[in-house]
Amino acid sequence: MLKKLISKQTALAAALVVATSFGATSAQAADSVHFLIPGGAGGGWDGTARGTGEALTKSGLLDSASYENMSGGGGGKAI
Repeated sequence: MLKKLISKQTALAAALVVATSFGATSAQAADSVHFLIPGGAGGGWDGTARGTGEALTKSGLLDSASYENMSGGGGGKAI
C-alpha cells in the first residue's frame, strides 16, 4: 500500500514538472503558423484551421497564418 502511494506521488510530481516546463515554452510568441490541413478546401478540418488562424491573428498572438490543404488517404497524406 505504501509503495502504491509513493508511486502515485512520484507520478504526480513528474506530471507537475512536465506541465510547468511546457507552460514556460508555450508563453513564447510566434510570428507565423503554417496549418497543414488533412482534408480538402471547404471541409471541416479546413474550416477549423482557418477559424483558428483567424482568431489567433485577430487577437494579436500571431502576425500571419498560412494554410495548405492535403487531401487523400483519409488525412494520412498530411500526417
